[in-house]
Amino acid sequence: MHYLDEGQGAVVLLLHGNPTWCFYYRHLIEQLKENFRVIAPDFIGCGLSDHPAGVYFRARQRIQHLEEFVAKLEITKFSLVMHDWGGSIGTGFAVEHPERVEKLVYLNTTLTETESLPLLIKTAARPFIGKYLTKYSRRFLKFATSLGVSRKLPAAVRKAYHYPYRTRARRTAIWGFVADIPFDSSHPSYSEMLGLAPKLSRFADTPVQIVWGLKDPCFHRGMLNKIMAHFPHAQVLEIQEASHLVLEDAPTLCGQTIRDFLLGEARATELRRAASPNAFYQTFMQTSRACAESTAVIVPSFFGDSVKYSQIKYADLSLLVGQYQRGLNDLGLARGDKVLMLVSPGIDFLALSYAVMGRGAVPVFLDPGMGRDRLFSCIAALNADAFIGSPRAQVLRLFRSRLFPRLKFNLCATDWYMPGTVTTGFLKKFASKPLPEVSSSGIAVIAYTSGATGVPKGVIFTDDMVRRQLEIFRGVFELKAGKKDLPLLPIFSLYGVALGVCSVFAPLDPARPLSLDPSQILKIINDLSIESSFGSPSLWNKISEYCVRSRAKLPSFEKVYMAGAPVPAGVLERLQQLMDNGHAYTPYGATEALPVTLISATQIKATTSLPARGGEQGTLVGKAVSGVQLRVIKRVTGAISHIATAQACQTREIGEVIVKGGSISSSYFRQPEADALSKIKDGDGVWHRIGDMGYLDEQGNLYFCGRKAHVVEHAGRVYYSVPTERIFNQHPKVARSALVSLHSGSEVAIVIEPHPQFWPENKMERKMFAAELQQLGKSHEITAGITKFFFHESFPVDGRHNAKIFRDQLGHWAESLDGYSKAA
Repeated sequence: MHYLDEGQGAVVLLLHGNPTWCFYYRHLIEQLKENFRVIAPDFIGCGLSDHPAGVYFRARQRIQHLEEFVAKLEITKFSLVMHDWGGSIGTGFAVEHPERVEKLVYLNTTLTETESLPLLIKTAARPFIGKYLTKYSRRFLKFATSLGVSRKLPAAVRKAYHYPYRTRARRTAIWGFVADIPFDSSHPSYSEMLGLAPKLSRFADTPVQIVWGLKDPCFHRGMLNKIMAHFPHAQVLEIQEASHLVLEDAPTLCGQTIRDFLLGEARATELRRAASPNAFYQTFMQTSRACAESTAVIVPSFFGDSVKYSQIKYADLSLLVGQYQRGLNDLGLARGDKVLMLVSPGIDFLALSYAVMGRGAVPVFLDPGMGRDRLFSCIAALNADAFIGSPRAQVLRLFRSRLFPRLKFNLCATDWYMPGTVTTGFLKKFASKPLPEVSSSGIAVIAYTSGATGVPKGVIFTDDMVRRQLEIFRGVFELKAGKKDLPLLPIFSLYGVALGVCSVFAPLDPARPLSLDPSQILKIINDLSIESSFGSPSLWNKISEYCVRSRAKLPSFEKVYMAGAPVPAGVLERLQQLMDNGHAYTPYGATEALPVTLISATQIKATTSLPARGGEQGTLVGKAVSGVQLRVIKRVTGAISHIATAQACQTREIGEVIVKGGSISSSYFRQPEADALSKIKDGDGVWHRIGDMGYLDEQGNLYFCGRKAHVVEHAGRVYYSVPTERIFNQHPKVARSALVSLHSGSEVAIVIEPHPQFWPENKMERKMFAAELQQLGKSHEITAGITKFFFHESFPVDGRHNAKIFRDQLGHWAESLDGYSKAA
């Protein structure tokens, strides 16, 4: 029996399936060997082990082989990582020695569920055709390396999988495994399978991790559900974009998940913090070396109708980052320092951010559109160690110096001379050679929420969290090196550029994004043949309307992602029609949980939206992305101490949306009260309460029903903002509406923002408009009780997305008016 034996420490046995071999675990071995002794055997007749001619082994014999193997190596305690047939063999061995088993990891496998296997496997198990597919030809082998992955394997990797099975004689075991699947009680191995099931209860207290590729054509979701039923206490990672060879489709995500599980979360976090540089910086530097001559950033500058494009390559950007690092180091920047970043989008925004990260310090990003009072409050609470700001932001420091009581230094992001401060011109005097790497403090960045439904909170992005997010953006969002992206939310350029995607910075004021000129955006897109963009629905509504008016299209676009607020169906449809071969997507998430779900306009159109049990129709936002667990629980006002105390909602029952996963933030910066209200403990991890209401349908699709803070209870009915406003938004005169509570919940009302041409000028017009709205409301059970309407010319909204309505402000405003008889 051939085997690999790498590393030192607690023993982890990696057991392959059919028709693979220990080569399948090559990436995982690299990820585990620093902390474990990793042993990966090839079963007899597989891989580089002996291939005895004409000999077939049953499951019981292979379990005995494993027994002898472990005894020969004098292994007493071990964890098991098992894939495919490795699951049955490994578990068959483990149930006889439960006291020796430390942890169990299952990857797309089966234990006692053979009747659920698809026709392809059942056909391959028939003697004549089965032998042809598995032994006399390489069809089965090729199926595994083509249908078993969601992304095509490189030729060299496919060749390596096939290498041990290059002759008919060496494929005996492939047929032997398939022939040994017990589909009925007459099969010799059926009793082995039957006897296994009751013994699985021996692992009731053994930690179990399940990692499953949901695109597996053989071991489908139904089989995952059965494995989960065997181990109800298991942690489960479902990967939407991975197939049967899950370690090939998502090596980083799988490896980190398994490593963290085997180590235990506390030890895993401790090790990562001690060894790794900032995740953004590390990824950026790797990309800079791989894509040195590729363009990293393009910045358009408009002069009347003409435009000039400035650009920088990855090689030059990394040199600039090196200069800035040395300059910041000279100014006293140290590991763990919190650096407030108020820098305009562009080359310096990225270079300064990556430089701060490279020194192990933490850049802190605030939404300049959150409002002056909120902005001042956040800066005061942060108590930054350093401040880097644009010339415009320096005015804040000059007139509000009390917000910066202990700055090590202040840096102005300009090469021009600025009295009383250091500029980037000073940093550029330093050599560009990178300084030695500094390990991260564990926090990659801190980004504040907009505070649209309360006090803005500083979300801690750990390095592990960022690595998971980068994996999602690379795999799920398909951000590929060499493409061009237009990030209308500038912070997303940190992800894109790190992944090799050229960021094109549009002329956009982050504090007033809706002031952008759509003609300029359209020119940039078409001049540079930009392939993707990420922005708020209000921005894309303005841009797409301009395209329709000017009869222009977006032929180069492949993907547009709209997030930050519910996306109107009309915007989705209009944008989809403007792209020849592209797709519009609506990712759902929050600053603390980015992203949670993803769905395209095409998928929405092809899906029959299902209402909640009470008749409310939420906004379909799709299924959870890879690595994110999603639940809906009963609404609770206060804190929830542990997930065991949270009560799950039924299918299509509206409740609170909670999420868990490596891409989800587990804490806020210096806000323990917010942590207590927003985080739910679950073992070593936490669930995050997004603060949204929604429901799940029978297929696992999530429907968004609005913010929890915007729920109104009145006269025995619970009103949710999205389903309620959806009804009134159908009125042709309504631009948008807002559900509000009046007088501490004693009344419920709707505030209407009419289209400008339909603004009711006098009391009679307002009364008639309100009557039409009330009649519309009466035609739906969920809005029949709403009788009070107000009219407002322009809703107060957040600066970042220009779409999140400040309903609390509207409610206070409406309380001061007399129904529809008065207007803004």
